Amino acid sequence: MSKRSINGEEPVSKRPSIAPKSTNKLGEDGISECFHKVTTRMYVSLAPMHLKNPINGIKAQHLDPLIMNYFPKAKGVVLAYSNIKLSSDNISIDSEDQPISIARIEGSSPFTFLWVTLDLLIWRPQVGDELEGYIYMQTASHLGLLVHDTFNASIKKYNIPSGWSFIPNQEDEVQEETTTPKFKSFGYWVDENEVKIEGKLKFTIKAIHSAGRVVSVEGTLIKPGAEKDAQPVFRERRSSASNGPSGSPKGKHMKFDEEPIETVTEIPEPTDENELPGYAKDSDDEDLVNNSDSDGDSD
Repeated sequence: MSKRSINGEEPVSKRPSIAPKSTNKLGEDGISECFHKVTTRMYVSLAPMHLKNPINGIKAQHLDPLIMNYFPKAKGVVLAYSNIKLSSDNISIDSEDQPISIARIEGSSPFTFLWVTLDLLIWRPQVGDELEGYIYMQTASHLGLLVHDTFNASIKKYNIPSGWSFIPNQEDEVQEETTTPKFKSFGYWVDENEVKIEGKLKFTIKAIHSAGRVVSVEGTLIKPGAEKDAQPVFRERRSSASNGPSGSPKGKHMKFDEEPIETVTEIPEPTDENELPGYAKDSDDEDLVNNSDSDGDSD
């Protein structure tokens, strides 16, 4: 398909969209392996109160706040850290030829600065990965899922196959169970064979959204570029009255015809392949900068 340029002289061809390819390997179960171990070095500050035990101080000041948060320079969520060691740059010999740890003091700051090496376990999903999540919410507009019982994912209506349809709960439906349900039910989806969609569902990552230190995944159940052709059907249940207020019969099939609004914010890849995770300064008290220079990633 081609379009005319503004001056009306040269036709402009529309470039086809190219689906990104993930570098994460697929496991035997068809699920992408998104867990990675990253070895890195960090240039950290240390408060005077932690001079007697610098490792515990580094954990409390800089590493513990990273847990279960999205770390942009690592391109993933930090799950754990291990093997914390003072770098050889901070090792010297005293007058008795014994190794001692040293740290740098800059200006009039009471904080000392030193290099440490450590391993980070991160969850690093990429666009194009195949994931599996547990469905905890079903509405006419989207499916809500939990990946690894921890990370949020959603599948919007225009990323659901056109053969699927949503069946809402009746307004006068009474909850018979005495216990409060864990998740509120708005209805459920059924596939083209009228089979109820529930439990675990496999999907493809379409986009990854990050807001501060929180990350969420947007998935799709159809091929990239086919969203507009996937118009799921919304089906109402019949109630005691055969006609609605407008006189139209209930139980009729209606299609969502609104155009999808693209709000995709993909995580950019670093320009330098050797770029390491770095620690971002959160406050004036944490005057810490990590020049990304990791020893490399190892899966």
